[in-house]
Amino acid sequence: MPINDRPFLTGLATVLTVFVVFSYFALATQAQNDTSFTPADKFSIPRYNGTISFAVNGSYAEATLGNNTWNFRNLTLNNSQPLGTLRVSAENSNITILSYRANNTFFRSAILRYTVKGQGKQTVNLGINSSQASASEWSVIVPNNIFLAEGEGWNLLPDNTVVITCATSNVTVVHYALNVPVDSNLPFHQQHSIAIITAITVTATVTTAVVIKARKRK
Repeated sequence: MPINDRPFLTGLATVLTVFVVFSYFALATQAQNDTSFTPADKFSIPRYNGTISFAVNGSYAEATLGNNTWNFRNLTLNNSQPLGTLRVSAENSNITILSYRANNTFFRSAILRYTVKGQGKQTVNLGINSSQASASEWSVIVPNNIFLAEGEGWNLLPDNTVVITCATSNVTVVHYALNVPVDSNLPFHQQHSIAIITAITVTATVTTAVVIKARKRK
């Protein structure tokens, strides 16, 4: 490598590192503009005589009530994975969402837990995008770890909305999938966080290697 090329490559790698790092943190700051909420906040559904609340603090980019369903965009619960999009409704019942967990390994699972008061029904849509809804990818669990079969207290709509009619104190809704769906409503830095971090790491490694190699040749 010509000596004159070393400063150029070192400078280029440094600029790329700074650019990627700056881009990541600039995108991450978008989340700071989200609206925060606490367990004291109630999201009511007057026509359905129902309310939605959360057991923990969290934030969202937008929360709208349409067709008697609360639509949360870029929802994040404290001490939890980013949920992204959540559409939830409660009819003649009040529910408190306890937690959301996601396991993004090869066999991916998404779990939403909530408590319910009242004898009505609830609908839950986790923003799972797939060409065909399959009940085999879903489970609804009630107290004493009882797994209900579809048609026995719940059913699945074509858009992957789960309708729960088994009024009970605690409900767990689980989705399993071999492929991890990417929620297009998530911020860019959450959709591509792994790619961004990888780019930062690779760029930093290249920078370090170029600098060390240049020093050894001096």
